[in-house]
Amino acid sequence: MTTLNLRLTDQIDQQLSQEAQRENRTRSEVARDALAWYLAEIEKSRFMNELLEEARTSYGRPAIRDAAISMAEEFLPLDNDVLAASELRQTAKHSAKKWWK
Repeated sequence: MTTLNLRLTDQIDQQLSQEAQRENRTRSEVARDALAWYLAEIEKSRFMNELLEEARTSYGRPAIRDAAISMAEEFLPLDNDVLAASELRQTAKHSAKKWWK
């Protein structure tokens, strides 16, 4: 494991200490988890931005956009059937309950 030295503002230092005390953990554990969370969030954000850019590029092409719309229209009846079956199942589940309970 590597050591990292950081300069923290007094406010962050106080918040870190309070959180560590609340969680009954060391300041290093809290800081390590916070840094891991931050890095994961940055990675997710980067991935979503790349995905969004790809979608913008792809849907900017009429052929790709038309193909996507065609596929969506093709699956719409199936989606509606699944939704209807799910709603029917939920209705049956609720009506099977005894009214006096």
